[in-house]
Amino acid sequence: MTDTASRPQRRKKEAPAEKAPTGKQRILEAAERLFASRGFLDVSAAEIVREAGVAHGLLFHHFGAMEDLYAEVSRMAAQRMNEVQLASFRGKTAREQVAAFLRAHLRSVKQREGDALFRARSHNVATHAKVAAIWEASRQEAIDRVCEALGLEAPTPAMRVCLRAWIGFHDQLVLAWLSERTLSERQVMDWTMKQLEHLAADVLSVDLDRAAGGASASAG
Repeated sequence: MTDTASRPQRRKKEAPAEKAPTGKQRILEAAERLFASRGFLDVSAAEIVREAGVAHGLLFHHFGAMEDLYAEVSRMAAQRMNEVQLASFRGKTAREQVAAFLRAHLRSVKQREGDALFRARSHNVATHAKVAAIWEASRQEAIDRVCEALGLEAPTPAMRVCLRAWIGFHDQLVLAWLSERTLSERQVMDWTMKQLEHLAADVLSVDLDRAAGGASASAG
């Protein structure tokens, strides 16, 4: 009989310790929080490095300029927002799926209210052209998914232009909801969907209450 008690016990494998975030990561996380709550122009480099707990020069070492940091933060934020919004198209009909998407969009924008208001009011195209392009690409992804939900397999350029105008109409309602409080969230939803009803009937020739297209038609 083997005496197992005398054998040295095998050490259990310890889970590898999580790496501490790098200075660059800490700068990105701090900038994301500050930009999201107050917008680009109301946040200084000094505030970001203080929030991140890093040396002042590290921000410019990694990003070169505040505008480039803002663009990188915007790219990450747009990617996360896209993932949340594109996964939100749930429901049995096109109407239900688009409404679910709009609700997810409103939640996402509310979480980044300061940045959303800054971008809506900013007219400095030269400084923020890269950021504008990032968010425009996000809108185009949303339009692609709306087309799927509506069953538009090959939307014409005119259809896409109309849907882009519809997104712009929604953006203006959201701005009024966030900044002026002249509209309620319910009104933003109702008026955006009402506008889509007109487009569906007059331009797109689709029935919003038909079975939804796309990969996720389960009720949510």
